[in-house]
Amino acid sequence: AAGETALAPAVAERLSSRAHASDPALSLREIEVLGLVAAGRSNREIGRELFLSEATVKSHLVHIFVKLGVTSRTSAVAQARAMGSIR
Repeated sequence: AAGETALAPAVAERLSSRAHASDPALSLREIEVLGLVAAGRSNREIGRELFLSEATVKSHLVHIFVKLGVTSRTSAVAQARAMGSIR
């Protein structure tokens, strides 16, 4: 209530360092989703193929965009190809 963190200092430090990490490593599922985006699949089609809800596909894409520092599907695919994450 006084503006203090409720976390132990060691825990707060670990969370802070993870939040500010510059490693954009994509998870295997994110790479899989992005590969299907590169193949021209819609969120609905990706969800059906991977047995995910459309909302989960959108969530993966949001995480991908943040990790790669992009704002569109096209930019994400281009950036992932440049990094060698997808072909």
